[in-house]
Amino acid sequence: MGEEKKDMKTILVVDDSKANLTLSKQALEEYYQVSLVISGQMALRYLEKKTPDLILLDINMPEMDGKETLRQIRSIEEYKDIPVIFLTAKTDPETEVECLKLGATDFIAKPFVPQVMRSRIARTLELEEYRKQAEKKAKKFENIASTDAMTGLWNRNYLTTKIDESLAAGKTAAYLIVDVDHFKSVNDKLGHIMGDKVLIRLAHMMMEYFPNDTVARLGGDEFVIFIVDPPEHDVLCEKLASFQKTVNEDLERTTNGIATLSIGVALAPQDGANMDTLYDKADRALYVVKKESRNSFRFYDSTLPSKQAKADLPSSVEVDVRVLIQQLREPGTIRGAYWQEYEPFLSTFRFVERSNSRSDESFCVMLTTLLNENGEKLEDDILEQNMDILYTAIQDTLRKGDVFTKYSSSQYVVMLPSANKEAGGQIAAERLKSFFNEKKSHPGVVLKTDLAMMNMVERT
Repeated sequence: MGEEKKDMKTILVVDDSKANLTLSKQALEEYYQVSLVISGQMALRYLEKKTPDLILLDINMPEMDGKETLRQIRSIEEYKDIPVIFLTAKTDPETEVECLKLGATDFIAKPFVPQVMRSRIARTLELEEYRKQAEKKAKKFENIASTDAMTGLWNRNYLTTKIDESLAAGKTAAYLIVDVDHFKSVNDKLGHIMGDKVLIRLAHMMMEYFPNDTVARLGGDEFVIFIVDPPEHDVLCEKLASFQKTVNEDLERTTNGIATLSIGVALAPQDGANMDTLYDKADRALYVVKKESRNSFRFYDSTLPSKQAKADLPSSVEVDVRVLIQQLREPGTIRGAYWQEYEPFLSTFRFVERSNSRSDESFCVMLTTLLNENGEKLEDDILEQNMDILYTAIQDTLRKGDVFTKYSSSQYVVMLPSANKEAGGQIAAERLKSFFNEKKSHPGVVLKTDLAMMNMVERT
């Protein structure tokens, strides 16, 4: 029993209420080593002697409250990565934002439910473990410019160099494009933060399953595994099937069954002798997987259909510029604000920021959030109805030059390039609120708008 206790993770609980400390210990002591202190000062003294795996920190405490305690913890280098979950009886959005900026990982509401507390802690510790392993992996890379910042995997530049070197040496290889099915739905339904966590988990599993191969992230939810001197076809198929099964079981849990995995495979040298050719062939195989059923893998062969709709192109090499413009233009009647998916929105945002920086002009960004009257999250069915209403309100009340996208299950973010003064953004926000309040399906729904001018935002 003593050996088992030694291997347990350590949780430090900081709360000025001895009753809450007792309840926390009862909920956690079977699963973790639990240490209890009654003030922020005692927590800092505890850290001088021992580093816990996670801290549960009450926000409202006398003398030094939870926010100040966290601020001091994060100011010390060796403590800056300890996950901290706040315990709080009531948290308004402003407080949550402040605490997240200070480095809080999550929040648990009081009075807490033991099962919920244990679940939140377990998930946070699991993600922290993945982060540490990814960090260790990243430290082995000789050049940080060759790695993907979010996952710690190799990036496209390194992958291209590795492929060129291997094929120039006469090696055989397998080029695998690994893609998350329905990843957009993960972002839309669970939020972009959870979407990032899914990608980090997948990166970790690929590194574990293919430790001697080159694993890279090309961007978004698209990854590549490059295997030099791969095993025979049947053995490789067995390994891919086993890998896919393992990942899909994890995706089933983490995305509530939304996402699965698809893989397209090209072989070198028969399918291609460079990065671009191998990508094209593997991508064609992946295209067929996606078109047929998803959640599978397929090898390229010359009978596979091309992704390019060649039949729609003119037979002549020369294309009349008027025909080209007609194809490029947005179809249908042009309405108000323009909707984009999250990744294209980021590209548009960065383009506008670059363009405006040349003339020292500014523009407005508006974050819209739906809450109940207590500043808390809406029930799912009410939220879904009113997010649709808000979508229409943004499109109908804002200008054609404005662009918006979904940021989380309860938020849209809007870029207002023509609002070069904060007053312009406020006028747009009031117009949007007025329209939404007339159309909302439930009187208890509150639309909150936050504005920021890009010339006021700190840039790093």
